[in-house]
Amino acid sequence: MTVYEDSMSRAERALINADKDGGASARRVLAAFDGALFEALRRAESAADGTAAASRRAEIKKWAFYRRRLLGRLIKSGVRPNGDHLRALFSGSGSDRLILLVTHACQLRCAYCRVRKYGATMSVPVAEAGVRWLMSSLRRDVELQFFGGEPLLALPVVRKAVALAETSARNAGKTVRFLLTTNGLALDAEAVSFLKAHRFHVEVSCDGTMSAQDAQRPTAKGESSWLQLRSGVERLRRAGVPYQVIAVLLPEDAARADERVAALAAMGHRRIQINYALGRHWTDAQADALRESMDRAAVVARRLGVELVNLTVKRREPVVLNSELTVDCDGTVYRETGVCLEEDFQEMKKRFRVADVRNAGLFETYGATPFDNFAVLASAYGRGGMRRTLLSNLELGRSFAEAK
Repeated sequence: MTVYEDSMSRAERALINADKDGGASARRVLAAFDGALFEALRRAESAADGTAAASRRAEIKKWAFYRRRLLGRLIKSGVRPNGDHLRALFSGSGSDRLILLVTHACQLRCAYCRVRKYGATMSVPVAEAGVRWLMSSLRRDVELQFFGGEPLLALPVVRKAVALAETSARNAGKTVRFLLTTNGLALDAEAVSFLKAHRFHVEVSCDGTMSAQDAQRPTAKGESSWLQLRSGVERLRRAGVPYQVIAVLLPEDAARADERVAALAAMGHRRIQINYALGRHWTDAQADALRESMDRAAVVARRLGVELVNLTVKRREPVVLNSELTVDCDGTVYRETGVCLEEDFQEMKKRFRVADVRNAGLFETYGATPFDNFAVLASAYGRGGMRRTLLSNLELGRSFAEAK
């Protein structure tokens, strides 16, 4: 029996008794197993290419999504899984958040964006199917995030989804939290009033100075987006809608995190997040420069009395192993870890498709651990430049996580 098979057997035994201790023992065994698999795959993927290394990688990847196999083993052994069994099995897998990518339309053409722009908008029935899927979750507290493109360009769809989510939450005795990620250009009075009324938390993309914003985030016509962004964010602030600004650093700007934080704080923003560009290779020198500038950014944030979100548990690293699920406009559910890296949504369908939201099963069973996502990404990008990029983004995220 291999060490992995032994871990599976121990996990199965712990899960059988999950209803006796609330699943605490099973969670510990599963967490240890996940960690061992992740580290084994990280070492294997970082090793020099060769027949032995390739065989080792393939063997480890076979354990991806092993929790589903465990569920089958439980049933085969005669256990009728109840809520305690299922929560113990899947609580460390996946996320309590579902992302609705309600439109691919956007007024901007950002230099680092991985989402292709075209004229697709989610229908209300698809959005409502996503809400029903999320609300059928075993979790009591869930999050629904609206993304794009620019989600405020599909505000009628967002409104319908929120209405159903609020009604469903009341009926099920659950709480639902709403998030929306926006470029800020469509934050007019109507949109801001809606966001405030439904207690949204808003993420606004803003790259700092006017020059940085215009260089990295021009409009589709190549024009400045700065003044329109500032106007929209000011409406949010005056209305008292909780928000944070997110600035994206490219590898060539790695040493400027502290400058961005200082500039954003000077504009009056109190919650600031610095994202490193995904899908781009970061050299060791650039990664070192980013870590150093983030250390300086933390000092600047403390001095100016602003929250640097990167230093909180709210920021999940490595981002490239993101566990959220995304529903695209046509109802296809993708792994968010793929959206982070893959620009071509036709390739997404081949590599990262999970289900159709209109006939998907139990929400939790589609969850993924960091190991699961790593295995999927390593299989999709196992050779060439994208493998190098994947490992670069992974190690950068790990260093961010360790710095918290």
